[in-house]
Amino acid sequence: MQAELICIGNELLTGLVENTNAGYISRRLWSHGIPLREQRVVPDSIPAIVGALEHSLRHSEAVICSGGLGPTDDDLTREAVSQLLQQPLVVDERWRQHLERYFSSRGYPMPPANRKQALMIAGSRLLPNPRGTAPGAIIPAGERWIILLPGPPQELRPLFEKEVLPFLLGAGFRAVWRTKIIRTAGCGESLLEEMIKQAGLPEGISCFPLAGGGEVLLQFRAAASPAAEALLEDTLSRLRERLGQYIYGEDEETLAGTVAALFRAQGLTLALAESCSGGLLADRITDIPGSSLFFRGSLVTYSDEAKEKLLGVERTLLRSRGAVSEEVALAMARGARQALATSVGAAITGIAGPESDASGKPPGLVYTAVSAPSGESCLRNSFPGTRRAIKERAVQILLAMLWRMMQPDD
Repeated sequence: MQAELICIGNELLTGLVENTNAGYISRRLWSHGIPLREQRVVPDSIPAIVGALEHSLRHSEAVICSGGLGPTDDDLTREAVSQLLQQPLVVDERWRQHLERYFSSRGYPMPPANRKQALMIAGSRLLPNPRGTAPGAIIPAGERWIILLPGPPQELRPLFEKEVLPFLLGAGFRAVWRTKIIRTAGCGESLLEEMIKQAGLPEGISCFPLAGGGEVLLQFRAAASPAAEALLEDTLSRLRERLGQYIYGEDEETLAGTVAALFRAQGLTLALAESCSGGLLADRITDIPGSSLFFRGSLVTYSDEAKEKLLGVERTLLRSRGAVSEEVALAMARGARQALATSVGAAITGIAGPESDASGKPPGLVYTAVSAPSGESCLRNSFPGTRRAIKERAVQILLAMLWRMMQPDD
């Protein structure tokens, strides 16, 4: 049994909104061994949605649709499914009352447009949305299924995890393979691949490396059988021993989350000084629940004056070595550590491009530094790509430095 994905919205086709739902749903299905045959993006048009559904239902047992469940006139997914199945839209009274309470709690009556969000396909199962006004739905289509999910990722993801995945696994969508993701940092893709080859992968175990953002994901896959699963686990155990110094997590774990867990476990505190990253690392860390237990703050010191006044970087050092230098990066890390009275200080300074600064140093040049009780370190890197790509790579490199510094053996 297999699934298909239809993402609905004019904004996806025009590029005004990035289609992150497609990547998320694909990864989650893949990790559970459920094949995703095809992805499509269609506009807010009843004929386009109906055509995509007809095509997908001919090939797959479940069709997941995201988007088009809002209150406006161009939100047409419900209407398209109703037309396709020739089933009427009926008011779900409980959800209508929920919507009225939702708006009443915010101090104003429910807008008339939102009433359409209480309309459901007759015979469908409503999926309550705890983060928004658009519920999802699981709709029988003969011997197949249509699953509707709201478009905003912060609404879609909890519904997918709580409702859709359990439904699919309980409805006969048995995994055709077993998967495991090993997440690494501090080692290049080609070297990791060579180490895996030297260790040897038994027949029936596949590995798909994916490099990006300063880390390498190793995706392993085996057939969904007891023997193959045992072989996969035995293989991974051997690889964990061989690659252990580079492995920071598995499956959905993130490098920032791993670093946060280490800081909390070791009772240390962290302060940041960010220049070219503009607070991106602080954003990454504060996305983690409980980060206030160890993270004291970030000083975004974009100018030389801010580095001098807020971090205590000496003016003579800034003039002689330049803001983008090892010496200044280390001084920034020390300054953040002292200013916020933390165990550890970390800093990023660089040139995000696309042009150089007055120093003439090349775009993409970035220094990342750490100052800690165990010592200090600084890395020099030259990153290609856009401003955003350079900032993200710099953040990931500094997280990897913090992770390596926190290792028990270091």
